[in-house]
Amino acid sequence: MKRIVAASVCFLGLAACSQALPAAEIEAYLETASVAGTGDAADDPAVWVAADPAQSLIFGTDKDNGVYVYNMDGSEHAYLPEGRLNNVDVRYGFDLGDRVVDIAGASDRSNTGVAFFLIDPESRAVSYAGAVPLSDVAEPYGFCLYSSPRDGSLYAFVSDKDPGTFVQLLLGWDGNAVTTEEVRRVTLGTIAEGCVADDRTGRLYMNEENVAVWTMGAEPGDPAQPERIDTVDGTRIVADAEGAALLPRGESGGWLVVSSQGDNAYAAYDLETREFVTRFRIVDGTVDGVTHTDGLDISAAPLGPDFPAGIMVVQDDENDTGGQNFKFVDLRAVIAVLEEAAADQ
Repeated sequence: MKRIVAASVCFLGLAACSQALPAAEIEAYLETASVAGTGDAADDPAVWVAADPAQSLIFGTDKDNGVYVYNMDGSEHAYLPEGRLNNVDVRYGFDLGDRVVDIAGASDRSNTGVAFFLIDPESRAVSYAGAVPLSDVAEPYGFCLYSSPRDGSLYAFVSDKDPGTFVQLLLGWDGNAVTTEEVRRVTLGTIAEGCVADDRTGRLYMNEENVAVWTMGAEPGDPAQPERIDTVDGTRIVADAEGAALLPRGESGGWLVVSSQGDNAYAAYDLETREFVTRFRIVDGTVDGVTHTDGLDISAAPLGPDFPAGIMVVQDDENDTGGQNFKFVDLRAVIAVLEEAAADQ
């Protein structure tokens, strides 16, 4: 059952935490095993939707070791120890010439670039496709993919941790490996990580951790002039502003969900008006609650009997049964909170 509570936990000595707006409470449905990395290891998930929804997969990074791939019941499908991977995202229909596959990419601090993985849509096999080093990037940090609704081109956005520069790359295939071509840069000014792109509307959303949530056009020809959606001031978002995900509705509607890491909550914004809608957090239930979330992802596709309206997957930094892991939330619980808050506005 949903409950509304005021924020009462502060991290990092933030006095502004006491100003945080109330947050609805929901519960996770299930969880994965802990990642192999110790300490601050798990980071960011991404949802891959299969033709048979119940066979969909969840990618989750272990930033000490590589990437895990989970089944919809939280069990391990694959583990690829391919370096210090931070943020991950997936897209569909990547043309290899002789066949079409799906693709996952992740910011790769071992190779100072981007690691790529190919997903066979029929067998669900996930294979490592190598890493592409990036020039003039000191520490790859945030990462998200964007498929252009204009011409189908596939792009990656990679943030250089500090000063929060997002580098936009055009992706291709040369017959043997994924290729990248830099097409644009924008610098926010301070540490930036979480990002998500809306393939419907051509918008990119970026989190500058201690400053603001921003948006700009995702096409390479769009002006690199970010527009502020909200400020990280301890009311709606308590620093850091970490992961970002979209819950789409229709052709352009839905919500942007941002991790308010400092008080274990999530802030939601209307995608069309960019107005703040509500806050919520994930508390103890069938599995333990969630704290200090880094990355998150949302899919509104029906994903089988356990997640008929979709799923929200989040990283949990203080898992009760071991090291850090990922929690799976029935999206119906999130939608109920958002729709109720929107109706009250």
